[in-house]
Amino acid sequence: MGFWCIACPAAVPYTYIGEILPQQYRDITLSVTNAMQILGSALVPLLAWGILPLDFRVDFGAYYFRAWRLLVIVYASFFIIAAVLMCFAPESPKYLVSQGRRDEALKVLRVIYARNKGKSPDEYPIKHLSDSDSGRSKGSFINSLKEQTSPLLKAPYLKWLSLNGFLLFGIFSVLNGLYVWVPDVLNRVMTGSGEDMTACDVIAQRLNETASAPESECIDTIDPITFKINTIANVCCAVIAVAVSSSVKFVGKKNLLIIIFFLIGTFCVLINFITENLIFAVLLSSFPVMGLGIGPVNAYAVEIFPTHLRGMAVSLSMMLGRLGSVIGTNVAGLLLNAACEATFYIFGGLLILCGFFSILLPRSNTAPSKPKNLIISRL
Repeated sequence: MGFWCIACPAAVPYTYIGEILPQQYRDITLSVTNAMQILGSALVPLLAWGILPLDFRVDFGAYYFRAWRLLVIVYASFFIIAAVLMCFAPESPKYLVSQGRRDEALKVLRVIYARNKGKSPDEYPIKHLSDSDSGRSKGSFINSLKEQTSPLLKAPYLKWLSLNGFLLFGIFSVLNGLYVWVPDVLNRVMTGSGEDMTACDVIAQRLNETASAPESECIDTIDPITFKINTIANVCCAVIAVAVSSSVKFVGKKNLLIIIFFLIGTFCVLINFITENLIFAVLLSSFPVMGLGIGPVNAYAVEIFPTHLRGMAVSLSMMLGRLGSVIGTNVAGLLLNAACEATFYIFGGLLILCGFFSILLPRSNTAPSKPKNLIISRL
């Protein structure tokens, strides 16, 4: 249920940012948004490291309030703060025009103009918005859903929806799939005693030790170094992401996607050959860089699909991406102990395949716009 509930909300920010910002700032802003997402990921182990060791228990009768409940509340508070801030944000003018609410769209544009220029809203030079050529959905929710979904399952949009969905599937299968097991893998390898052994050799050795001593005590603690490595890795990846984001305008989002897929895919394969723990930790901790690919893929969706289909297109693509999270998590969980080397070959091969498919994306950074939409896209 959580998978279905989070797929659509996770897609909305990319659509919103892509529509409300000028086209010349769209790519770099979406990339910076990914960098902030990676930086936010660094807070996850950092907060867990600071809160989970707290030893307290408050009896509320029906339940005990423990450290893990406090951690959940802290995590949830970020969503509440974001929701409150969104109450003060304007609606997307493109969305309002696509729904025939031109007066509301013009009012939003005037407010944006006034805040950006420091002038009165009445000084906004555009006094009227022409009718949008995008059909407005009418009727029941089911009819509206059908009108937004049916065109996406036909030419010419089906191929782009499939391509975007597959690329996001590859990204999330590693970012939210394989990476879920990184703390456990790091903990087993970094606390292991094997020398000149690959990560998979260490994992196999520790499994054999456990199997040969069935009555030994189960140690379910995580070494603090695991939290440190995860935090430092995410912060470093965020810094790299910010630097890369500032150059996406010159590199191009297509080239950026190709580089990311091939680079992290190669790292996945190399993990099976690395015997130095430090290098292994660096390669494994580089997976958050995959988050840089989410922005460019969604930026293509904003360019390719018309306004009245854009939200649904991004939502469906992100849903396929979240499906990759579910499948990636379960596949990695099953294979890491049973076929460790195959795990990294499979995920590495998937990313490299995504790199080849990225070549099929259009080269241009801008999509052709019809004259009546230029009024909004210029602002």
